[in-house]
Amino acid sequence: MTKPRVSEADRAYLRGLGEANELICEPDPAATLEEMFRRIETMERNLGPLAAPGLLLDPALADREAASIALRFRRGRGLAA
Repeated sequence: MTKPRVSEADRAYLRGLGEANELICEPDPAATLEEMFRRIETMERNLGPLAAPGLLLDPALADREAASIALRFRRGRGLAA
């Protein structure tokens, strides 16, 4: 069996990812936890509602999900069924 070779297109794609990563790297990382939390608060203020979690957890929904999972196990189906 021949060892797969990396194509020039693969190399160009990975090179592009590396270059894009360099652009988004923070040039001055936070030196202390206090500074890190201050930056996070600033980001949250600037982003407004976009800073909120994407999925809000509703306790009632979590209970229904747990009950549904337990019912599946009681019926012998498991999670993968």
